[in-house]
Amino acid sequence: MSIKHKNATYLPATHSPVARLNPKLLYILLSLIPLCVFLNSLQSGFVYDDIGVIEDNYFIRSLQNIPKIFSKDYFHLANELSYRPIVTLTYFLDYAIWRLNPSGYHLTNVILHTINCFLLYAVVLRLVRMRPVALLSAVLFSMHPCVTEAVNAISYREDILATLFIFLSCLCLILSGKKVYYALSLLSYLLSLFSKETAIVMPLFILLWWIFFVRKRHPSFHPVREGTGSFPSASQLNGRESFSPAKSRWGRDFTNYFLGYILISIFYLIIRFIVLKNPLEASVGYLQGSIAINFMTMAKILASYVKLMFLPFHLSADYTIAPVLSIFDASFITSITLLVAVGFIIFKMITTTVSLHVLYRDRMYSVFMLCFFAALLPVLNIIPIGHIMADRYLYLPVAGFCTAISGLLLRGAITQFPVNKQEKFPVYNHNILSNYAFVIPLIAVICIFFTARTVLRNRDWQNEYIFWTKILSEQPQNYDAHNNLGSYFYKQGALDRAICELEEAVRLKKNYPEGHNSLGTMYIDKGLIDKAIAEYVEAVKYKPVFPQAYYNLGNACIKKGMVDDAIKFFGKAISQGMYNPQIFNNLGSAYMKKGMMDEAVAQYQRALSVYRDFAEVHSNLGYVYTEKGDLDRAMFELKEALRLQPSHANAHNNLGAVYCQQG
Repeated sequence: MSIKHKNATYLPATHSPVARLNPKLLYILLSLIPLCVFLNSLQSGFVYDDIGVIEDNYFIRSLQNIPKIFSKDYFHLANELSYRPIVTLTYFLDYAIWRLNPSGYHLTNVILHTINCFLLYAVVLRLVRMRPVALLSAVLFSMHPCVTEAVNAISYREDILATLFIFLSCLCLILSGKKVYYALSLLSYLLSLFSKETAIVMPLFILLWWIFFVRKRHPSFHPVREGTGSFPSASQLNGRESFSPAKSRWGRDFTNYFLGYILISIFYLIIRFIVLKNPLEASVGYLQGSIAINFMTMAKILASYVKLMFLPFHLSADYTIAPVLSIFDASFITSITLLVAVGFIIFKMITTTVSLHVLYRDRMYSVFMLCFFAALLPVLNIIPIGHIMADRYLYLPVAGFCTAISGLLLRGAITQFPVNKQEKFPVYNHNILSNYAFVIPLIAVICIFFTARTVLRNRDWQNEYIFWTKILSEQPQNYDAHNNLGSYFYKQGALDRAICELEEAVRLKKNYPEGHNSLGTMYIDKGLIDKAIAEYVEAVKYKPVFPQAYYNLGNACIKKGMVDDAIKFFGKAISQGMYNPQIFNNLGSAYMKKGMMDEAVAQYQRALSVYRDFAEVHSNLGYVYTEKGDLDRAMFELKEALRLQPSHANAHNNLGAVYCQQG
């Protein structure tokens, strides 16, 4: 029973400063905050994996390739290891609008992130029925520094899209009194899975809510008409509105509702791992081949994720994680202590029985915190993955964290629904101004801190030089960073600086195939063909499935006049999944050097099947048709090459030769 003070002033919930705001103003606010926080990200270029996924990806440059994303050709055409067609589809649309202007791709990411803020606000508002909590959840989510990698890295858009469809699925589920909303919820869940496989945790979110709320029978619940069908809100759970888990559709037909998500999950797993399994997807083992070492190391990483929620410092796109080899390791002991403490706090919040409204309020926010941990399950290396720690893995978990923290921050400023069912509205503490006087400055400090950290972190993604030097400033022994910084210098024409970085990378890790491959490319430009071939051979020795290295070996052999070896290495690269138009063009040219014109034509046609507007391929085809005496086809291909690239010298020269032959 709530205690009333004789001088207390009881106000309805609508008297809240936030509640009195025009909803349109709230939507404008939710639009402006993420846009302002990520405004400086629009100036960034293509960085990190953006180069391969966007800049060097010919597949997304033709809308005619869209049907191919629904076939096994997807993996080698889209340069993807996992089946994520929804993400690739957005790249098609981006290229159609922006071509290779990175600002447009970054704008798309910011817009998608803004939509997620709206959806989080809508979901939390319908669950908690407290607009201040919903608004603060969305605001903190919009600016938390741990979402910067997902928003800044175009190639990691899958995390944003998967989260968008999860939120949309949750929102439709809350409104599932009508069957159409339930169907839309299932469809959204399916789209989230085809955005990124980590969305498989969605049924776990539903199950957590069911276990800790809907399934619980409490004396304050009383029957309502059968078939309400709606997801129980906080006000129903607190007794302000009538709700009976036994008689509501959620209580009566929970198994049927939940079964829909299980069936969608099974359908996805069949498509992902049987029908459209990537044959070249490498199996990854546990850290150092030990389950125990893997468990101890992931405990340390999980504790690091918790720490980053509160203290988002030293964020990195390429963490160097030292494996934990003993339970007596100081980092493991510290991590376990932190995790046990957090677990104990959540447990106490779930099981506390101080009063009915405190029980449901704190249990609700603790379940949001449980959702934070649940969302991390797919990336905790239970099933081994390539990168054991990454900021992008936190994009969805951050939403649960921000909601839990928002509720806890505002719990002192907003009193809960009264136990007395005759009181229609929740009431405020009579000392409301002093409560807000403490909470609002605290929230302001948090928002300013998060915004500053996010804006500064956005700058780290401005270009490749800033990006990799930032990593090296905190991790000087990071050989990946040395390798990629060397590649940056190579693109800038600073060949000697590039070689220095690459030599440092292979010094730090001798059995580093990517470093040897990059170093070989530098030696090619220095004219050191034999040294380059030696580096490529080292690369494939340490990494037998390495199509890029075999492709480079083929190019090196062409320069040495070893055409047969070049054809062999190009074929090896293609068999390992390399499927870009350049390798087909080079293989066609190798066949042409051997006088195998029909084989050359076949390879050039394969190149054009991937990228129709490849001027060099049209020029080469024109030359081959000239040699074969097919002057009409030769003229067509050469004119097409000049249409696409008017300054193409070889095409002009070969077209002149055709005119001469025609007289």
